[in-house]
Amino acid sequence: MIYALSRGPYHRVTVINRCSINGFFFRTSELEKNFRTQNSGVLVKGGDGMEWYGVVKKMFVLDFPNAQEVTMFECDWFDVPAANKNSSRWYNKDKFGIIDIDTSRFLRRVADPYILAIQAEQVCYVKSGKKPKWCSVLTMKPRTLFAMPEGEDTENYDVATDVDSVITGVENVSIEATHGDLTNWSRSDVEGLSGDATVLPQPMPEPDHDDIPSDDDGDETYTEDGVLAPLAEPEADDDDFFV
Repeated sequence: MIYALSRGPYHRVTVINRCSINGFFFRTSELEKNFRTQNSGVLVKGGDGMEWYGVVKKMFVLDFPNAQEVTMFECDWFDVPAANKNSSRWYNKDKFGIIDIDTSRFLRRVADPYILAIQAEQVCYVKSGKKPKWCSVLTMKPRTLFAMPEGEDTENYDVATDVDSVITGVENVSIEATHGDLTNWSRSDVEGLSGDATVLPQPMPEPDHDDIPSDDDGDETYTEDGVLAPLAEPEADDDDFFV
């Protein structure tokens, strides 16, 4: 990467009007004039605590050898005071940290209007109800950043600790105090209902053994050893004998 940058970019550059970087989605101010959403606000923090606020004017993609690319923003910067001042003619920061900027006042002479896209953070400018040309600055969070709850005493947690040996604090729970709540299934806010037990359906009596029909019809088809028994020959009639 360093070697490719040292050789310098190609003479042709690619101009774009939108890009996603650092978890933010940026657009140029010219593109979103007729849009209801705002993605052109940009913030760059300096090493001396200075914060520069502006809007993205143009986007360039510089092509370097070995298929290396660098994205740059050309920005219009608002006129803000030094880092040790909380107010100026076109800037104000109150005790709660809310920043108001006159968005109609840009710096006329900027020595370096370009920044690397990886340096950019996104802000949104909300119109003020008191001053028509002023806006309040809202710092946006990256889309890939999630606010996860911090665990208790995570610094002293040992990864090699056995799970079975972790103290969960169950021994501090009084079972006797909660036994009544666990077993009390009656409602105290509703009166109970009573009825005549004689009208309730009575259980059916168990049938006697003699009342159960038997599947045995008396005709043994098989013998005990599983061989088919021979059929019994019908008795001859005297009339059939003299035919």
